[in-house]
Amino acid sequence: MNYSQNGSRRSTVARLVLNEPFGNDVRALSPFGMSGDDFDQGDVVCAGLEEMSRHLRWLDEDFQAGRFDRIEARARSIVLLADQLGLRRVGQVAADVVYCTDDTNEVALAATLSRLLRLMSQALDHAAGPLAPA
Repeated sequence: MNYSQNGSRRSTVARLVLNEPFGNDVRALSPFGMSGDDFDQGDVVCAGLEEMSRHLRWLDEDFQAGRFDRIEARARSIVLLADQLGLRRVGQVAADVVYCTDDTNEVALAATLSRLLRLMSQALDHAAGPLAPA
């Protein structure tokens, strides 16, 4: 804590910006770097990204409701979906979520699930590309 000149205390609040580093697997989703052959698979990628966005919403809802059996099933689906889309890190963290649901450690599950949600959000944001200014 900092003290002002008159002796009263001032609190300093640190703001944490959570951002996962990502590699080439996320960059591959961007339509801005695709060549002509890659556009043939565009429908598959779009369907996969739409499914991932649905799982993202459902995971959050299931965790808030305490439905751990559903979290495990969704995380297993995300592992397969991430493999199809080439999102290696998302698949690895989704597998970690599956392991955490087997244990009764809710803190570990919350932390790992938070990381998975963050990675999925970043992958979807990156795939959407730069947003045009309003």
